[in-house]
Amino acid sequence: MRLDLFQEPIMDAMGNYMTRLSKRQQIVASNLANIDTPGYRTRDISFHATMEELLSQSPIPLRASHVEHNTMSSLAFAPLEPEVFTVSGLPLRADRNNVDLDREMLKLSETSFGFSVMAQLLRGKFRTLASAINDGRA
Repeated sequence: MRLDLFQEPIMDAMGNYMTRLSKRQQIVASNLANIDTPGYRTRDISFHATMEELLSQSPIPLRASHVEHNTMSSLAFAPLEPEVFTVSGLPLRADRNNVDLDREMLKLSETSFGFSVMAQLLRGKFRTLASAINDGRA
């Protein structure tokens, strides 16, 4: 039996989420870079179905303790390319550009926070692995 400590579905999902956050940061940076470009429209990335997209089929077997429980046989974390879309409903300036500096800075802050949280969780996961390897010492 081969045990691969780094091919764990939760770690895969966390890595995929961090990749998605990185993509969002690139899009926000692009929006900010085009703040004075006439006719430029704000773009964003869809986070609505993130967990649904990341959870599809997996090697994690699940058992139902009662027949009325959901009998989904497995979970998986599959990386999918996030959907990039043009944001509608934002007010247009005279140059037909709809980039709002405050909105983009908020998105940048949210993205940075999410990335930091995922990094902390991954760090904790590695500390747990290191502790297990060292028999609980340190």
